[in-house]
Amino acid sequence: MAGDVGILTVVHLIKIVRADSFVFQIRHNAKLQTVSSNFKKTKMNEQEFIKAVVEKVKNINDFDKRNMLAEQDNINKIEELVEFINNILTKHKIDKKINKKHIRFYAGFIGNILKIEDKKLSHIIFDHYFPKPEKNTYYHYTSFENAKNIVKSQKLRLYNLNKRFDDGEFTTFYEEHGMDGYKNGETVLGIDCSNKSIMSEIFYMSLTGAGTGSLYNSLWKDFGENGEGVRLEFSVNPKTNDFREVYYSKHNKANNIPLLKQLFQEIQAKYSKPFNFTYSSKIGAFYIKGKYNTENEFRFIVKRTSDDYGAYHLKPIEVNPDKAIRYIEIPFINDYAKFKLKSIQLGYDCSEDDEKEVEKWISKQNDKPKILNKAINEE
Repeated sequence: MAGDVGILTVVHLIKIVRADSFVFQIRHNAKLQTVSSNFKKTKMNEQEFIKAVVEKVKNINDFDKRNMLAEQDNINKIEELVEFINNILTKHKIDKKINKKHIRFYAGFIGNILKIEDKKLSHIIFDHYFPKPEKNTYYHYTSFENAKNIVKSQKLRLYNLNKRFDDGEFTTFYEEHGMDGYKNGETVLGIDCSNKSIMSEIFYMSLTGAGTGSLYNSLWKDFGENGEGVRLEFSVNPKTNDFREVYYSKHNKANNIPLLKQLFQEIQAKYSKPFNFTYSSKIGAFYIKGKYNTENEFRFIVKRTSDDYGAYHLKPIEVNPDKAIRYIEIPFINDYAKFKLKSIQLGYDCSEDDEKEVEKWISKQNDKPKILNKAINEE
């Protein structure tokens, strides 16, 4: 019964403190669940429980004070902040500018995450460093068996980023730019914001713009099973902003993305608050270690928890529970992009039987892709 009495006391305390605050109620719900859970786990007595809740209420009151100060800054300092950011954009030869509808002060940071409908600043950053692809065609090198499944089913299998966790996927950007929140595994309003949790919800397909030339053999070796695999050629018509050219980290250079480095550092120095912006959780999906820059990669991603489009209905299939590796399958024509298979090319070590089997893959398709001559081993 002590637990029940404690919870009733907590609810009463919270209603007295501030029953009409939406932000407070959200925070209260998350904090109350945490305290209540701790109460059950540790079997603390009622006095300890109430003491813990009073401490949580104090923290929430502190938040409300900081939130009030932020709202004052949104009246008195917002024009100064806009000019400050626009000057940084100009330094980096970016002509586009923001206004006070695109940025604001919050209790704990400066950014454009809540109460900002126009995410112009985020688009400026993304478009500058992660251009939208403009090629007519892209290539996907894969195994013979994977190609068979793709061509026959006309579906794409997208794995989440945890599949590449050991290669430094996602974490490279945040480590190089001092964004430690993802690494520290923080929980915000009951939501797990750790890198592994976010990576679990971002699903990707890698494509390359290289179909011929000096990279040709390297791609066959690394992704086309040493010439025994298949190269699929696609045209891609994206319906979201999540098809981008990747940015390769410049190894250990201090300013890998100079604009972001300056925004992070100078906003913190001037206003004593960190800079945080919408889509920052996606940057790690397009930012790759420099040692892979020969791959000429373009990446198509689907983030199940994205606010920009509805993808949470997609049901991932678990492959490796220990590493949280999962995948989703989507048809060529889907809510996020339209893929058209233009051609199929067998690797240079594929057999005549393989060629005959490829003919069978497309025999009943109305809009048949071209079957090209086998690749040539250019070594």
